[in-house]
Amino acid sequence: MSPSLISLVCGLGAGVILAFLGIWRNFRTLREALAHTAPLEKLSVIIASRNEEAVIENTVRTLAAAAPDAEIIVVDASTDRTPEILSSLKREIPQLLVLEDPYRRGKPAALNHALKHAKGTIILFLDADARLDGEALQFYQALASHPSNPVIYADFAPYNQRRSFVVVLQELFFSMAKAFVFSGLFWRPVFMTCGLFVRREVLEQAGEFDPKTLVDDFDLSNRLAQRRIFAKFVRGPSCFIQYAPSFADLFAQFLRWYTGGIREMLDEIRHGKVSYMALMILLAWVIYLPWFALWIDLGLGAWVLTRYVVPGFVAALYTGVLLSYWLEGPKTREALLNTLAGPLLLHLVLQGAILVGFLRAFGKSATWYKVRREHA
Repeated sequence: MSPSLISLVCGLGAGVILAFLGIWRNFRTLREALAHTAPLEKLSVIIASRNEEAVIENTVRTLAAAAPDAEIIVVDASTDRTPEILSSLKREIPQLLVLEDPYRRGKPAALNHALKHAKGTIILFLDADARLDGEALQFYQALASHPSNPVIYADFAPYNQRRSFVVVLQELFFSMAKAFVFSGLFWRPVFMTCGLFVRREVLEQAGEFDPKTLVDDFDLSNRLAQRRIFAKFVRGPSCFIQYAPSFADLFAQFLRWYTGGIREMLDEIRHGKVSYMALMILLAWVIYLPWFALWIDLGLGAWVLTRYVVPGFVAALYTGVLLSYWLEGPKTREALLNTLAGPLLLHLVLQGAILVGFLRAFGKSATWYKVRREHA
């Protein structure tokens, strides 16, 4: 058997093991979270809004119907019809508090402003397009009402009406993220600040969001980790959100995530936290290993890494990603499309976004990009 074939077979086996480890980790987290529930405590829902006329009305109405006792706070910095819509909703929904964003400096500053007005014991951060029904809200609220579950990150799924290839591709990406990233399989769990339930006392310990950050979720995750507080990603009822509707939107979203994330890690390194340097090097090897191997072999004048390492690495990575996706139960046609083209295309998009994000992370500009919404 050739070295390349041996490497490939070992990689396939490693990918299967990784996928099932991710599933096991999420199952364990769910079991741990369900072991601690409590009577529902007061909930404050916080939404930072900017030009959300396509989605804000249905989001607020859904929330008001699902949780009539919850406080709903919308901090708005819009120039479209969103203020008019919110003003009308405010007359109908007594628990809705609409605040004009006095800073207009992005989502983190808006969240800080909202937190000063929130009265709930539990804070739920949502994006303006997010939808949670009553069953899902009560499920996660009961978990977060227990002090043993200080931070709960809700499972999520897309509700885009147009099932374009880029939406289907993101299902592959987020299946991977759920198994390997949000689960905390390799590093401490990270999360997005949409569908995030946090106990108030935990937020008070962590302090305010950094108004300058491009990644409020990574910023909060870092501040919580300093206090040994980690989020639990719970595979329960879905918080429905919209995925990026086009490749341009997806790349711009990736660019914000990775520019902001790399800036945060560089800042931590400047403060002496060398573990972030190790993390950056590890991520670079995972994303760019085929290219590194090619350059090293060209320098050596012998095809060593490309024969013995790259086949196994690619097989492990793609098998782990695809298996975590298949186990989500996708539609047959979409699964076939993602299987044939998804891993390679996604890998290339990530390589491009992370490279550009790394270069931009050393600049001073901080551009916040909001994905376009479908009317829903």
